[in-house]
Formats: sequence, C-alpha cells, structure tokens
Amino acid sequence: MVHRCPPARAAALAVAVLFSCRLTLADDPAPRPPVDFQRPVDFQRPVDFQREVQPILSEHCFECHGAQEQNGGLRLDTSSGWLAETDSGKPAIVPGAPQQSELLRRASSSHEDDRMPPDGPPLSPAELEVLSAWIAAGANGRVASPTEPSTPSPAAVAGEPATSHWSFVPLATADQWHPSQLVVNDAEWAWNTLDRLVQASREAHDLQVNPDAPPAVLARRVAYALTGLPPTAQQISRFEAATATAGDSSVAQRELVEQLLSSPAYGERWGRHWMDWVRYADTAGDNSDFPIPQAYLYRNYVIDSLNADVAYDRFVTEQLAGDLLPAETAADRQRQVIATGYLALARRFGSLVERYPWHLTIEDTLDNLGRTLLGLTVSCARCHDHKFDPISTRDYYGLYGIFASTRYPMPGLELFQAQQHFVPLVEPAEAAAVLEPYQQKIDRLTEELQNHLTACQQRAVENASRMSQCSLDEQRRMNDELDAMLIKARRAGEALAKVLKTVPPMPTAYAVADGEVADACIQIKGEPTRPGAQVPRKFLDVLGGQSLPDAVASRSSGRLQLARWITSADNPLTARVIANRVWQRHFGTGLVATTSDFGLRGETPSHPLLLDYLAHELISSGWSLKHLHRLILTSHTYQLSSHDNPANVDRDPANRYLWKANRQRLDAESLRDTLLLLGGTMDTTPQTEPYPFPAMKDWNFTQHHPFKDDYSSPKRSVYLMTKRLTAKPYFQTFDGADPNVCTSDRDQSVTALQALYFVNDAFVHEQAAHLGAAIFKVAASDRRRLEHAFDLILCRAPDATEMQLLSEHLQELQVQLADQPPEAVWTSLARSLLRLNEFLYLD
Repeated sequence: MVHRCPPARAAALAVAVLFSCRLTLADDPAPRPPVDFQRPVDFQRPVDFQREVQPILSEHCFECHGAQEQNGGLRLDTSSGWLAETDSGKPAIVPGAPQQSELLRRASSSHEDDRMPPDGPPLSPAELEVLSAWIAAGANGRVASPTEPSTPSPAAVAGEPATSHWSFVPLATADQWHPSQLVVNDAEWAWNTLDRLVQASREAHDLQVNPDAPPAVLARRVAYALTGLPPTAQQISRFEAATATAGDSSVAQRELVEQLLSSPAYGERWGRHWMDWVRYADTAGDNSDFPIPQAYLYRNYVIDSLNADVAYDRFVTEQLAGDLLPAETAADRQRQVIATGYLALARRFGSLVERYPWHLTIEDTLDNLGRTLLGLTVSCARCHDHKFDPISTRDYYGLYGIFASTRYPMPGLELFQAQQHFVPLVEPAEAAAVLEPYQQKIDRLTEELQNHLTACQQRAVENASRMSQCSLDEQRRMNDELDAMLIKARRAGEALAKVLKTVPPMPTAYAVADGEVADACIQIKGEPTRPGAQVPRKFLDVLGGQSLPDAVASRSSGRLQLARWITSADNPLTARVIANRVWQRHFGTGLVATTSDFGLRGETPSHPLLLDYLAHELISSGWSLKHLHRLILTSHTYQLSSHDNPANVDRDPANRYLWKANRQRLDAESLRDTLLLLGGTMDTTPQTEPYPFPAMKDWNFTQHHPFKDDYSSPKRSVYLMTKRLTAKPYFQTFDGADPNVCTSDRDQSVTALQALYFVNDAFVHEQAAHLGAAIFKVAASDRRRLEHAFDLILCRAPDATEMQLLSEHLQELQVQLADQPPEAVWTSLARSLLRLNEFLYLD
C-alpha cells in the first residue's frame, strides 16, 4: 500500500492541481496578542482542568468541536478526541509540548485561514497562558458534563441518530408485505402486491380510489412512458378490443408493455432519462466548451445496454470500472471501456493546463455519483463534515483518492488545444504503430510538463504554508517566482499539444484508466494548496466503511471495489434510489419526492414499505429494470384515471396516496419526436457516427470564441448534439435537462413562450404541413379525415360535439383558404389540434 501523499501527477492528469496558483497577499489585520510558546510557563500550582481549562474550551471551541460537530476532525470535549489526529494531519495537542500543539498556534494566529475561533473575539493572553500551562503539564483532565450543540442536527431534534435515518437501514423483509399483513377492505381491487401496499395506505387515509382510465388513454400513457412516442392506431385498436373482451385492461396492458419493452425506442427513451441523471453532453464545459467527438459512443452504450436489459448492478459496475473487468472478446473490451465514459464526462473547468483544477473535476464526479447512484449530497463534505448527513470529510477524501488515482482524459483547453489520454479502441499493437513516430517526443514533453507541474504544486503548497509569516515584499517575491514556474509549465504544455495535434487520428473512447495510484490527502477547506492528513481509499462509513485491501490499494485505483460496494445487496441505498427514479418517471412524483437526496434534508417516502418492496423486487429479479417496469405498469394503480374527486382533493390535494393518476406534460424530447413522427419526417435509425465536428488539427477555441457549432438532424432528440455552455432555445423553452448537473426532475412550466412556439415556430409549421398533406390524402371524405387527424394527434376518436365543431371550423377554413391548395386547410386544422392541452399532456 502506498503511504504517501504525492504531488500533482501532471501527465496522468489524475490529481488536483491548484485552481489559482498565485496566492493572495496576506491581509494585515490587527494582530492577536503574541504568545511565546518557547519560553517556560511558570505556574506555581497545578492547572485545574474543570475550573480553568473547560470554561475556555466551552466558550470558544465546543460549538464546532464538540459532541455534535467535529469540524476539521477535531473533538475537544473528550481526551481521546483532543489527542486524535485531525484532518490537517497535525496533532491539535501534544501533551508536554505546547510549542508543537496546533491548537495553540491556531488560537494565537491572526491569519484568516488559520485563526481560531474564526469568528468572535480571540482568546486573551491569560486564556492562552492557561492552555499552554495545561498542555505543558500533560493535557490531562475530563470534561465534567457532555456538551450540547447550539444548533442540534435534524436527527437529534427528532431523537434519532443520523445513522438510523430511514434510508440507511436495511431493506424491509418480504414477510412485511405478505397478504396476511396487509388488511384491505376491497380484496378484489388489487392485482398484485404493489396494489395492496398502495391500497392499504389509501384506505388508511379514507380516500376513494378513481375508476380506471379509458383504454385509449392508457395505451397513450404507457406508450409514452416506455418509448417517448405515441402508440400506433393499430396498437390502440388492439388494446381497446382486448380490454373489451377481458372486461378489464390487465391482460391487454401486459401484452402492450411487453411489445413496447422489446422496441428499440425503449432504450432511446430510458437512455434519455439516464443521460439526465449523469449530465450527458458532447462538450466538456470548460471556458471554451471543447467538443468531444467520441462522447456519442457512451450515449449509444447506455441505449444498447438498456435495450438488452443489462442487469443494473452490472450496468453501474461497467460505468465505474469497465476497463478493470475481464473481457472475453475485443468487442466486449471496447464496450466496457466506452462505459467508463460516465466518469470521463465529469465537467472540465478553466483554460490553462498549468492551473487546471483537477480537484473540481473530481468533485463533480463525486457529486454526480453521490446524487445519481446513492441519493446523497456527498460533495457537501469536501470542505467540512456534512452539516446534516453522516458523511465526514474523511469519507469524502476516502472516495476522492479512488478518482485521484484515476487518469481522466483531457478533451482540450484554450492553451492545450488537443486531446490527450483518450483510450484507443484498437489493439495495442496497432495503436503503438500509429504513435511510434511521435512517441519519443510525446514522452519527453509529457515528462517535462509533469516535472514543471509537480514543482509548481510543491511550491504553491510551500507558499501557502509560509505566506502568513512573511512580509509583503517576501510574499510578492514568492508569487513572482511561482509565476515564472507556471509560465515554463504552460510552454511545455503548448509544445506537447502541438505534437499531439499532428498524430494521425485513430478510433478512441472518451474513457478513463487507472493512473498513478495513491491515497489522497484531505484538502483543508477544499483547497489543494493546503494538504492535511492522508486518508485511505474507502467507502462511506454509514454504508459500511469498507477499505481497499493492501494488495489492491498498491496496484489499483479501487474503482472496481467501489462499484461492488455501491451495488452490494447489503447497501440499501442503490436499489432504493433507482426504484424510486423509475417510479418517479412513470407517476410524475417519486415515492421519495427528492429523488437525488435521501439524506436527512430530503423528503421521507410516502410509502416506505412499497419503496422497499420495489427495491427487493429489483434485486431478486437479477437487477432487471424491465422487470421493474412490468411490475409498475401492469399494476391496477397505474391504470387509474386522472380526474379529480373533490372529497379526495380536500384530504390529499397532492395525491400523495395515489388515488388517481397524475397528469404529466410531455417533455421536450417527446414533443419534438412526436412532431417529427406525425409529420413523417423522423429518421428512426440510431446515430452511429460522430457529429461533423472540426478536425482537431483545426481547433482554435478560446474563452471568448468557444465552440458553438450546432448540427440539425431529423433523428430522435436523444441523438441531438448537446453543448454544455449554450443550450438550444427549444430545450430552454420546454424545460430540457441541464447538462451540467444531475437533473433529477424536469420542470413542467407553463409560459407564453411555449404557446408562441406552437403558433410561430418554423419547425411546427413544417411538420404541420407534412401532417396536413398526409391527412388530406388518407381518405376521400372530410369526416374520415377528421377522424384520422384525431387518431394521429390525440390517439382517440372525436365525440359528436367535437365532430360538429371541427366540421364547422373546417368549412370556415375552406372559405378563407379557397385560393390555396386543399392541403393548406388540413395544415391549418392540424396546427389547431397540436395546440390543444390534450396533445401536450398525458392523462
């Protein structure tokens, strides 16, 4: 096992290099009273801890370093706490040695990064003398009574330890949802265990369940749920006929669900959901938003995996550590390497290779991993222990070390206009042959850049530790020297990028690999220039706290072990989180409304036993997401109509207890895809080629002239090129996903811009023209044409009143547009129907 905290590994691009290497000159605040810890402390009597020392610690320290909060890993209300290693790696108290005790140095410092307490009055000279004498005498004593936090944590207020929060305890067992445990009044209503769990809760709140939705409404609902597209007229007619024959929709629903799950459109629909959560984009997000031509390979991997129903635990493992898994064939190896594009997609920042903040890219990785897979805001522990959840700074840097030991690819920066460390998708011998004429120069420049960056990182750390003790002139000199070193690093980076741009292109993946392996050091206040104690690579304590075995830690990043910890059946969060996400996409609201926060600040589940049942079913089915879809979509609960019941609305206005279906607006992709489909202009083939990005040799993107190209396409929206810094206006208008963060929920705003889009946008007019022409040609009579228009746009037949109104409207149009081709009348009618709420919403 590696027992060191290494400097920046520049060539591997795997650790945090300081975000801004030039340090701000220290302020010159009013100095605190100086204390000379080198001189002997002359106390003629022993120090009484409880009478003299405890009041000082209680007044100045216990609020942040007591029973409920241990900032910096320091606890001062117990002897074991004040003698333990702190996050800084330096002892807070060294018995018998005041001059070596960090507590006294910080308490007497006037520098804003060091002084303690950070707010409020400083310790007086007399108080510092008491602490010095106490430490000199051996730092003995015991706090007389437990300390109380000034602001108790939410768990403490509820009388519940944070570790016993509902989301951290094991899943409920199967006997808890056995029919004998679920007493319901209407034993015939429930079709499965899911229904009984919902029914028991609903009846307990005295709510009357809605009747089932009409067959055509159900067919449209389930088709959009699984494919993001409307059902065909044939699917609707078969569904209606089967429902009429059976007397209910249960059999017909199962048949339709199976048909849709086997469609390639299923993977495209649910691949888009996954892309929301993992903040997929085809650009890097740095100041110049460099394009990533290879990113589409990861998107296609996601779609293909979901269509193949790859077990969810395997799906997650491949994305975290596919390159570390065995592969039987070259195709398997390529697929698994491409899967790690999930990690490579972490956001990039800045413009300069010599000041690149890798710690922020790793933070983005941890933030997304925590929210998407575990439903936890892990990154809140980067600078201090999590304020609410049981996640410590040591937990954070235990995970951080795994990704600091991972080599991320470089997609390009303003002053490094080339790709580096992308993974070849050809055999090693073929890749070596392509690189052979350039390899010697690349290796030399890479080593030179690494040496410069390592020296810069070491100098920045040294400067940070000395800055508060230096004069202003000395501080300026230190910064000037660092600037000179940074310029050398920049020149080496530019030279390396120039060579890389001349290498002939070969198939590569935007993927990760193991880098230089080492445990990470805590970064005090999240600053890489202030390294603290080293933390072994590990999992979160609240979920088991497993550490890497020495044999693994010495040769691997630990990503494969992390994937196994996350997907373990003993970890209750992973299955709960994905089961809740699937439920949320089908019902509009999750059983846990805060789908990416299962911590103490998140919402509690409306049906905790149902959530655990779904998680249990997912695991017992071999982690099959399609099984979860079948279970949910064939339940009686899913068949309910969306109509309001006034008595229920009074008792449960938010429909928390599922007495009806929630109306949902079609999301941006479903709207656009439906318009393409209705207009007959959709290209249904997958996008299997890279976008026509400029060749790397022609790149010259800068902060002021970033990549802004766009590429229109008639393919499904999931295949559109996505930029991080410049979103398409259409997706902004209709609440598309933010490609910079985990988008847990899509907004469903109602704005004037949305209405104006359907009135004025050229795309809508173009698709309506194609649709109008198709309606006109389909039949000879206007009545049949009207019926066909309803079938296509609203997935149902018009009633008598609607037929009368539309016939009258049609006659008016024929008069108004008498000088136009007859198709124009039907184009106008189609635009009118497309603007209806019934088209925009799912009932």
